[in-house]
Amino acid sequence: MQNGNNITNNVGNSSTTKIKFFLVTCAILMFGNILIGTLGAHLWHSQLVLHNGIANFATARDYLFIHTLSMLFLVLLDNKFPEGRFNWVAGLQLISIMLFSGSLILYALTGEKWLSNITPSGGSGLMLSWLLLVWRACKMK
Repeated sequence: MQNGNNITNNVGNSSTTKIKFFLVTCAILMFGNILIGTLGAHLWHSQLVLHNGIANFATARDYLFIHTLSMLFLVLLDNKFPEGRFNWVAGLQLISIMLFSGSLILYALTGEKWLSNITPSGGSGLMLSWLLLVWRACKMK
């Protein structure tokens, strides 16, 4: 009987650790999004104008915001319906948003063309994450 309780406790700890990781990550990303927006509006504004990067910067910031909220929702959904494995979708969104928004913000600030070559990989990952969500939702019983 003791063994069964240990297994249940380990599963519960694993779930708590996963939720804690994504909650902390989402909080940091939201803080970062606000900070990046503030810096873009004030400190980096002339740099963004110099490299014609205002639109790219705004797009990167918007996508970061939207997908951080999405990750938060997915992790809470995964906690309620673990068989859906929605944390996989959240993980793919985390990697993809770092590639997409990260490269786009750096490109907007520096004008370095090679950074814009990374952005489509992140965008493709984001699109794939939404298709993965459809697939995982259809697999639920």
